[in-house]
Amino acid sequence: MKIHKFKTKDQWLNLRLQDVTSTEVSALFGLSPYMTEFELWHRKKNKEIVILEDNERMTWGTRLEQAIAEGIADDNSWLVHPFKDYARHDTIRAGSSFDYMVAIPNEAGDSMIEGLLEIKNVDSLQFRNKWIIEDGKVIEAPPHIELQCQHQLMITGYPFLYLGALVGGNSVTIIKRTPDEKIISAMKSKIIKFWNSIEHNIEPSPDFIKDAEYISEIYGYAEPGKVIDGTDEIEKLVVKYTEAAAMAKASDQIKMAAKAELLTKIGDAEKVYSDKYTISAGVTGPVQMNYERKGFRNFRVYLKKEKPNGKG
Repeated sequence: MKIHKFKTKDQWLNLRLQDVTSTEVSALFGLSPYMTEFELWHRKKNKEIVILEDNERMTWGTRLEQAIAEGIADDNSWLVHPFKDYARHDTIRAGSSFDYMVAIPNEAGDSMIEGLLEIKNVDSLQFRNKWIIEDGKVIEAPPHIELQCQHQLMITGYPFLYLGALVGGNSVTIIKRTPDEKIISAMKSKIIKFWNSIEHNIEPSPDFIKDAEYISEIYGYAEPGKVIDGTDEIEKLVVKYTEAAAMAKASDQIKMAAKAELLTKIGDAEKVYSDKYTISAGVTGPVQMNYERKGFRNFRVYLKKEKPNGKG
C-alpha cells in the first residue's frame, strides 16, 4: 500500500484518474448502479474525471458520517479516527479513499488491532429491498458495496473492515468483513485486464440500454456537411427505432386519454384513496426558470414509405 496525501478535492480527483477505485470496481463485474464497464473504460481512457452526483441522502450521509462513526465506536468501545488519505496498489493501478480507521481489542484484550470502518447512510426502503436479511440479521450488503469493502481490504492489507450503516435515520447495523481471497483475486484479474484493454485500445461491448445516455454524450458531435451511405444493418435499426417510436406514441396517447378521463372522475380533488390505489393530483405553482441549455444532436429518423411500384 502506498499512501498519497492531498490537500484539495481536485488533487484527490486527479489521483483517482489513474486507478480503478473501490467505488468503480463493481462496474467491471456488471454490478455498479452508477456506470457500466463501457462508460468507465471511455472515461479512464480519455482521463475524464468521474464525479457521482450526490442525492439528498448521500449529502446527509456525508454530513452525518462523523456522528455515525463515533456513535458506532461508543456503542462498541472502539477507537476511531478519520482515514482521509488516498491509498494505491501501484502494480495493478487500483486505489481507494476511506472513511475511518478503527481499533478494536484483540481476543486476549491486551492490545488493539487496526482495521477499516466504512460508513453508509441507508434509506429504510432500499435497505429492505436490496440488503439481504435472514431471521432479522443482516447477512449481506448490495453487491457493489460488498465489492467496495473487499477492494479496500485488498488495497490496505488490513485484516478486517466493519461496514456500519445508519438505516432510516434511527437504526444502526454492522457487518464485519475479512479479506476474501477468491474475490480479491478476481478483482485483481479484472483490473489488470481492464488496463490492458485500454493500452491495446480494445473497447468493451456497450449495453445499449444502460449506456444509451452516455453513448449520446460521447457521440454528441456531428461534422457539418458529412454524409454517409446507408447500410442494411442501419436499415434494420431504423425499422426497429421507428416501430418503437410508434408504439411509444400510441402508449403515450392511451396514457393521456386515461389521465383525461380520470380527471373528469375526480374533478378538483387533490387526493383519491382506495384499498387498491391512490391518486395524488395537487397543484404545483408556476416557477420562472432561467438556465443554459446544453447543445445536443437533433436526431430524427424517418422510414420512407414504399411507392406502389415497389420503389422507395
